[in-house]
Amino acid sequence: MNTIRLPSFVLSILLHALPLVRSASTTDVLAAASPIVALLRWIGGAAAVAGSFHAVSGSSITVTNPTESRVRATNGVDVAFRVSLTYTSGSTVLSPALYEASNLPPGFNPPSKSGSIWRITGKPTAAGTFANVMLTGYQNANKSGNKATVPLTIVVVDAAPAITTQPADLAVTAGQPATLSVTATGGSLGYQWLKGDLEVPNATNASLTFPSAKVSDSGTYRVRVANSGGSILSAPAVLSVTAGSLPPEFNTIPRPAAVHSGEPVVLNAAASGDGTLSWSWSKDGVVLEGQTAPTISIPSASTDDAGSYVVTVTGSGGSTSAPAARIAVVPTLSLGVPTVSGGTLSLQLGAIPGRVYLLETAALDSTTVWNPIAESSTTGGGDPGTVVPLQFQIPEPASGSGLYRIRAR
Repeated sequence: MNTIRLPSFVLSILLHALPLVRSASTTDVLAAASPIVALLRWIGGAAAVAGSFHAVSGSSITVTNPTESRVRATNGVDVAFRVSLTYTSGSTVLSPALYEASNLPPGFNPPSKSGSIWRITGKPTAAGTFANVMLTGYQNANKSGNKATVPLTIVVVDAAPAITTQPADLAVTAGQPATLSVTATGGSLGYQWLKGDLEVPNATNASLTFPSAKVSDSGTYRVRVANSGGSILSAPAVLSVTAGSLPPEFNTIPRPAAVHSGEPVVLNAAASGDGTLSWSWSKDGVVLEGQTAPTISIPSASTDDAGSYVVTVTGSGGSTSAPAARIAVVPTLSLGVPTVSGGTLSLQLGAIPGRVYLLETAALDSTTVWNPIAESSTTGGGDPGTVVPLQFQIPEPASGSGLYRIRAR
């Protein structure tokens, strides 16, 4: 049994080499002996397909089923389509008694006969375009006589998507997470979310998540679900993001301080924020029970009061803590032994770096009227928990007596 297979590019070359060959439609009956003319019939016809056939004068092949040699099937859905072709040998039209097929897509069965009709059946298991399926028809059931082989194209698409759960409206407060989601059926699904009519960049999953929603994220969202079988657009879902309460902000924060033992200490704080504000204090990480005001007042500081104080204010938008304020308590302010030299009275004391000290005097018979006579300070920047020497020098009192005191400011 002799067969000839001529690819289409060979046909193109031959047509250029034979300018005297006339064009023909599928209804022409060509009696020329050259097989090139038979192939020309296939090129000119709408329903004929080039293939291989017995080298008989005037032979041609026509695929009658499937139409245009192309089949469309749905992945996972049973399919059956008829196969039939005819080929002519001279004036004789031959119909195959046996069909075979190669390169069928996964899930398809070989051709089978039901009555007088040949079919290919199956249930596709993979989507795609399978363009190299080869259908061969034999003149006789024992594969004797003429035969013809033609290509078929089987396109398997996924089932068109269907939405089973639509995205739902959602309302959140700014800063909270928000998620819109859709549930759909169909194979190889792809997703694209839209806000209004514009695609949301990189939003190609079944869920659209906002880890920390902003007011600007508010809007109407839809999702397009698509695969090779088609696409569908979800119902709209409205995301509403409202501005929430903000945590309080401090207007005044407690300041570090260094004091002499016995001095008063006041720590002040002030804040503004949404809702009713409440206050709490801690010292060295331990909550101070009963301290629920924005101010702590210590009338007479002792070394037990030294430490780091933190105040926290809470409102409807959350809590805010101020930086820690350190309170240092050094020994009681006291004067050392005064000295007199060359008509100058020198007064010594232990001072806190950065503090200002005022020297005052009063008459011996009056301890209620004090008059300032000198002011001095130490250089700041040292450890506020230590003391440094400070000296006042004033003229020696003319009377040889007087009352003096030093007050820290």
